[in-house]
Amino acid sequence: MKTIEELQEVVIAIDTWDDVFSDFDPRPLSERTLSEDFIIELRQRYRETSRGNFIVTICAPRGLSDKKSERTVAKRLKRHFLHRALIRKKENIRIRIRGIVFVLCGISFLTFLTLAAYYKLFSELVIDVLSIVVMPLGWFGIWEGFSKLVDIKPALVQEEMFYLKLSKAQYRFKYID
Repeated sequence: MKTIEELQEVVIAIDTWDDVFSDFDPRPLSERTLSEDFIIELRQRYRETSRGNFIVTICAPRGLSDKKSERTVAKRLKRHFLHRALIRKKENIRIRIRGIVFVLCGISFLTFLTLAAYYKLFSELVIDVLSIVVMPLGWFGIWEGFSKLVDIKPALVQEEMFYLKLSKAQYRFKYID
């Protein structure tokens, strides 16, 4: 049994299914793109109550009452938000992998410079010129890489959580006269 604090209800009123889905998309409900206005409204409500599990209640005119459409809309919303969450997760992983590459490149540059100077692989002039270019590259790679590994922008993580919560949300439909 979930406590009230663990559940957050978001109520959104619509007039037609075009309020949920793009009215420019003529495809059936199961394939239509979601309306950006609908997503923006959900995001706004999410910011107000971002804790707990979500129940999204869609209030609509009684004329839209159709169990098949309800199942299709709920399934489509969950699928869309799960897809967006996975895309955001992949992007966050890509940022971290890029950070690892930066760190490894930085370490490689500095190691190359150190070994070249220690074993005197080149003349002193060449090593001095190389150090002017390679040393800043090495340190930049290390620090920028660590920055990408440690400090992913909170907005990106929040966006992933937003989509993930909405993909797991329970969607209810309430019909009003």
